[in-house]
Amino acid sequence: MYKLFCSALAAAALTATTLAAPAFADDAAPAAPAPSDKLAKHVDNVFARLDADNDGKISKAEASKGPRMAKKFDQIDADHDGFVTKAELSAALAARHANAKK
Repeated sequence: MYKLFCSALAAAALTATTLAAPAFADDAAPAAPAPSDKLAKHVDNVFARLDADNDGKISKAEASKGPRMAKKFDQIDADHDGFVTKAELSAALAARHANAKK
């Protein structure tokens, strides 16, 4: 009788655990942000630091506050207008990331 009771209890516990598992699936850790989300956040951070006049572009003078930006400014400034836009910085960083994966 005791053995039967223990078996039934174990079966009930297993069934409850199996049925409850999907209910807790939403409690899993959130997925890591997509690379494009990380890139956009990084670009926003760079602009927050360097775009002193908040005009949406970084001049060569503003870039001088960031050693890496100052060093790569002419390469990042794709249209060579003297300013780096968010699109230009995003493209340069995406290309650098793609080359790093090779």
